[in-house]
Amino acid sequence: MRKLAIIIAMALAWTAPAVAQETPSPEREAHLALADRYLELTQGGDLVKQMRNQIGAQFEESEMPADQREWMTDQMSSILEEVMDLTLVELRDDVADSFTVQELEAAIGFFDTPMGRAIVLKQGEMNFEIQQVMMPLIVPRFTSMMEKFCMRFDCDALGASAAKN
Repeated sequence: MRKLAIIIAMALAWTAPAVAQETPSPEREAHLALADRYLELTQGGDLVKQMRNQIGAQFEESEMPADQREWMTDQMSSILEEVMDLTLVELRDDVADSFTVQELEAAIGFFDTPMGRAIVLKQGEMNFEIQQVMMPLIVPRFTSMMEKFCMRFDCDALGASAAKN
């Protein structure tokens, strides 16, 4: 459960506020539409459902009563789905800037096939497995880093300063 909270905190920290932009040209609009489709195929839809199942499986392992597990699964899933939707909107320009129209069309052509959808789901499973392996490895390293930081810098003063703001 703590691992899942850390993952969510990291995901929330990586989301950035929206930046106002000018109205794009028709060519740019078409490019952005392809970026939207690419993101939906590779990061949305079935992947969000898969995340919900993974969250549910995490809570099933806990000792919480069933009604609490169900509530937490629903709440966490809703939050992640909302954050994922907002993240995809934020990534659209980056995807359009990173991929040419031809690259997006080719990727969409592949990911819109049964094999492409199966690969996306398997990548989602692998990403979840990677997170499961990484969290026990990264938490003690971050703890050690913060201990070293506090030995070098005055953490009490930083905490007091942060509390005033």
